[in-house]
Amino acid sequence: MFKSLKSRFCRQGLGPVLIAVWLLLSSGSALSFGADGHRIIIAIAENHISEKTAESIHQLIEGAELAKLSLWPDTIRRLPEWQNSKYWHYINVDDDQQLSAVEHDENGHGDILWALQHFSNQLKDPQLGRREQIEALAFLSHLIADIHQPLHVGRQDDRGGNKVRVKWLDQRKTVNLHQVWDRLLISASNETPKQYARRLDQASDQQITLWQQTEFLDWANQSKALRSQVYDFGTQIRGQHIVLNTAYVERNKPIIERQLLVAGIRLAGCLESIFNPQGL
Repeated sequence: MFKSLKSRFCRQGLGPVLIAVWLLLSSGSALSFGADGHRIIIAIAENHISEKTAESIHQLIEGAELAKLSLWPDTIRRLPEWQNSKYWHYINVDDDQQLSAVEHDENGHGDILWALQHFSNQLKDPQLGRREQIEALAFLSHLIADIHQPLHVGRQDDRGGNKVRVKWLDQRKTVNLHQVWDRLLISASNETPKQYARRLDQASDQQITLWQQTEFLDWANQSKALRSQVYDFGTQIRGQHIVLNTAYVERNKPIIERQLLVAGIRLAGCLESIFNPQGL
């Protein structure tokens, strides 16, 4: 399957000008780590990249918004040509399973760790075509966000919280736990994504250095380690459903906000390593 990846990109991919137009006309809806989460992470990352990197990205995507480009991988994954890409947004492992022991089958569907390494390598390839560069940038910026949402490193038995039905605050309908961590914890704020990013972007130089010195596997392990807090529901049960009350929000909103910040800082570090490796 992966041997034909490049040719499929060429058949389905959009050229730079068409991507810019498509992004401006698209609704911007997203399915993983909601659209606002991706926009917040991009806004933070853009505060921490050099002028050289910013200009290189601007020229590559011909003035389109990186925040909108980062939503593209969600909008295409239901298309027949991209159906295998849905597996690139997550990895499911049991609590007692080590991520380092997971085999990333290049002849199968792949997973988020495989995809991050793949698209990072593609962007560092000087022979890569421009269309493929744009697509690789879209996936890399999107998936760096996704891997920092704890349930994108989820449990196999409940499909990363997708099979866990919960009552969210005072809403009458149930939602799944994955949706709560993708978007509902973030949407509990009235801030715009840029306002949200400005409030969160308070990392020290020491934190930035520490976070950017880690690797993709470290990020996945850190998300996996947060699952015990994700599943700490207390005793709030109503009928057959778990009720997520304000205490759950107050306890976990700081966790997801820190993940947003860390993801933005790490995305910036990745973009710098690709577009400005000499640190100019």
